Amino acid sequence: MKKIEFDGYLLVYQADDSEGRWKGSYAILKDRAEISRGSLHLTAHSEEDAACEILAAARRQTDSGMAA
Repeated sequence: MKKIEFDGYLLVYQADDSEGRWKGSYAILKDRAEISRGSLHLTAHSEEDAACEILAAARRQTDSGMAA
């Protein structure tokens, strides 16, 4: 599991390409409480690309108010 802090949230995620396609799963936390969780099929070609896609998805959720 890897972690990224953004906009007062903590994103905990895991990404892998074990089946030839990148997949990711994540949880968004605020003040140690989980506020959202999800999984994605990614278009990434590297671990760095996967992290960027997962972070973008997390930002969309927190920006839209879905995680509140």
